[in-house]
Amino acid sequence: YNQVVDKLLTDEEAIANEKEGSLAWKVLHISQVRTLLELNVDQVHLKMADLLNLKDHPVNLQEAAVLDYYVASFWWAKEQGFTLQQISGFITALSMLLENIREKQMSLVDNLREFKKMLVGIGQENPEVTGGLDFFNTDQAKLLTDYLTKTLFQHYKLYQYMFTLEQDEMVVGTELSIEVAPPAEIPFPPPLDEGMSEAVYLEHVAPPPPPPEKEEEETAAPGEGEKVFTEEEVEDILEGVTTDELKEVISSVVNEMLGSLSADVGAKLKEREAQYLAKISKMQKIAD
Repeated sequence: YNQVVDKLLTDEEAIANEKEGSLAWKVLHISQVRTLLELNVDQVHLKMADLLNLKDHPVNLQEAAVLDYYVASFWWAKEQGFTLQQISGFITALSMLLENIREKQMSLVDNLREFKKMLVGIGQENPEVTGGLDFFNTDQAKLLTDYLTKTLFQHYKLYQYMFTLEQDEMVVGTELSIEVAPPAEIPFPPPLDEGMSEAVYLEHVAPPPPPPEKEEEETAAPGEGEKVFTEEEVEDILEGVTTDELKEVISSVVNEMLGSLSADVGAKLKEREAQYLAKISKMQKIAD
């Protein structure tokens, strides 16, 4: 192939003209490679994600890493001046090596053997056996080997770990609380064009504050409601009382006072007795 022929071929014509066993046009068709070559790095990243069906790369770390590797490898091949056929074949070889790690869990030694098989036929005019990359020359094959060694095979365990370990799913939620203004209905809030300063509102519009409630405190004068006897009235009352009646009154008052006192003393004695009996019963139980 040359650059002029590559630009004229359709996808069907490129596939039909390709040798049996060739790795070109397996992952990327000729029209797709043409499109990618016209884009910048960011655009290649988005387009490659669509072509390789890596739609979850924003949240899936495995897909993101694979996509970054494809984009970096494509851009490297573009900088090397590879033809459309060579770029497509290189991306196919890269895809096969990654699939050997992800699907077949192939060891580093076995995957190196698979890559060596792909290089069979390079440098020969009409090779009887080809590994699918015979459209590269020997110098370009060395470039491929150096690139894959530095980017893939030297970090082989890292790719094995990435493809075998499942990513933890994190669910992140955020609660938002939004306060909205009340509806513009009279009396609150008034339209902004009818706004006024606080001083004017308090002076002319705001209703006056309610007067404080007065608590009616009835204060009685000292001695009011109680009858106070004078010395003369006390003497008049005592003149009409005989000695026996006075003794009877004093006796009844004393008996009433002593009766309540004896009742309190008796209750306290019974309570103390109950406490002593409880202590004695506990001591007996402990002794037993």
